[in-house]
Amino acid sequence: MASPFLHAILPTLAKLAGGWLRMALPDHCALCHRRAARQICADCAHVFDANRPDAPLRCRQCAVALPWPPTLADGIVPQGADGATICRTIPPLTCGQCLRLRPAFDTTLTLADYVAPLDTLMIRLKYHGALPFAREFGERLGDALSECRDDAALLVPVPLAPSRLATRGFNQAWELARVASRRAHLPASAHVLHRERATTAQRRLSRDERRRNLRGAFVASDRARGRRIVLIDDVMTTGATCDAAASALKRAGATHVLVAVALRTPPTP
Repeated sequence: MASPFLHAILPTLAKLAGGWLRMALPDHCALCHRRAARQICADCAHVFDANRPDAPLRCRQCAVALPWPPTLADGIVPQGADGATICRTIPPLTCGQCLRLRPAFDTTLTLADYVAPLDTLMIRLKYHGALPFAREFGERLGDALSECRDDAALLVPVPLAPSRLATRGFNQAWELARVASRRAHLPASAHVLHRERATTAQRRLSRDERRRNLRGAFVASDRARGRRIVLIDDVMTTGATCDAAASALKRAGATHVLVAVALRTPPTP
């Protein structure tokens, strides 16, 4: 049995050990490499601030970055007499692609665009097992979901095919969902949505080819019935994967599907 003296000094020893560990293994920002308390420092994290002056306007349905500044034909009134400054307090907009072909999901939330240097962090997470980045992006997704104030939502990751999961060893969407769930105090489940079959890698496929490739790939369980679902994924490119997953969830009775992705691929110039 430990002595009272040992019990008394254990907290101090733990604190000292933690300090020595931090000095021996200092944390650095993955982007600027300066000392930081988390994977991305406060200065570099400005890229996640949707209210910064240069933040892109986004489609309310698929979150793709829209051209800025919008034209007067879009109904946006210049703020100044010279028309140099455009008021950013505008109603939500929908991109032309979503107007032409309405996706099954209702709206999309994203942290930032899938561009350098953030894209390298996601590649390291997805293909090199750098799981600390799942915590970084997952916590930020959880914070964003907390602002939505939807206490009835259920977080559901986009599943990998069993063969791909076996090869990779983890599903990055589930890693993000687990962290976001804890951060936002919302339930999460990896058993609501299932991938029925493996599909061809999407990277080199066109939008239409992606849609055909994913047809019938997902099946949702009855646990989706009557639920508001937050569909979690790492990156949205064309939205075909989330559209197919949301279609399965809606067929199973989900009442609303909010897609929450860490990064969104910007439109091709």
